[in-house]
Amino acid sequence: MGNFVEWAPGVFRIVGKTGKQEEEFASYLVMGEKIAIIDLPSRSVGKDIISFVKKEGRDTSDIKYLVLTHTHPDHWAGVSALSKIKPMIVIHESGKKALTEGQKYILDEQFPNPSKFSLAMKSSLFSKISKVKEEHITCFSGSESIDLGSEELILQSTGGHSKDSILIQAYSAKCTFIGDEANIAPEQPASFFIDGTGSSQKRLKLLEMLSNLTTEVICPSHQSPVPHPFDLYIHNLIFEHKHTKDTIYDVLVSKGEAKIQYIAEEYMNTIGISWESPFSELGVGSTTANAFLKEMEVEGRTEYESHSKRWKIV
Repeated sequence: MGNFVEWAPGVFRIVGKTGKQEEEFASYLVMGEKIAIIDLPSRSVGKDIISFVKKEGRDTSDIKYLVLTHTHPDHWAGVSALSKIKPMIVIHESGKKALTEGQKYILDEQFPNPSKFSLAMKSSLFSKISKVKEEHITCFSGSESIDLGSEELILQSTGGHSKDSILIQAYSAKCTFIGDEANIAPEQPASFFIDGTGSSQKRLKLLEMLSNLTTEVICPSHQSPVPHPFDLYIHNLIFEHKHTKDTIYDVLVSKGEAKIQYIAEEYMNTIGISWESPFSELGVGSTTANAFLKEMEVEGRTEYESHSKRWKIV
């Protein structure tokens, strides 16, 4: 069984591995009278959670919820491990189609790259994704709360990393789960952090908001939890976010009408952040750069030429 670490009363973290590069991924277990799982990357992690719950003297029927910080496939590929328990899957309403349509929605909306469609469908990650029936899903829009008895989860829509991204706070334990919103740093294999539906501006707003939250531990999906004080941690996240955008713009200025993928490669060479990830076959690196370029287009700084499929400075 995997290693469970209790970061706060009733809040446990278990680490799994996903993707071809075996990227570290954490699921969290929040245990009140009822139990909630936050994100589930693989069947093996799901099975470990079931074993752990039994070891703690609890019945698996106490697992009432699987809450997804967003619907990227590495956050719910393990849902089949809970097929006998059938917890309610809680997501933001904009993520419903990702679960009910599965691969099609993910490739069409989150990571659009038609030329890589057949390759993506053959990847190990997608082979583990199966559609979820609507009756097993509950959706919310702006905010929601989940009563676990001695614990309450407060869910808030953020829409940064992905349109359906949410912030989750365990009220009593004072833990805040931020999904992939922290997922850009030179040492991280998966340096993508905005998909085709997400918003750079909303992500920045969320990062700035984290400083004012009454919480003791910030829990990302792909990094170790960060205990309070985390001012420096948040400062670095904001710096990296702004520096990414500025670097992409600077490369565009110096290189002229550069293709998106070329910008991503230049960015990697400039500050050493690799765009490779378990989703590299889906064109995630270019998706991230594209999100910033579209934002700069709204600001009147860039323009996309559809005939040449290139971006340029306005």
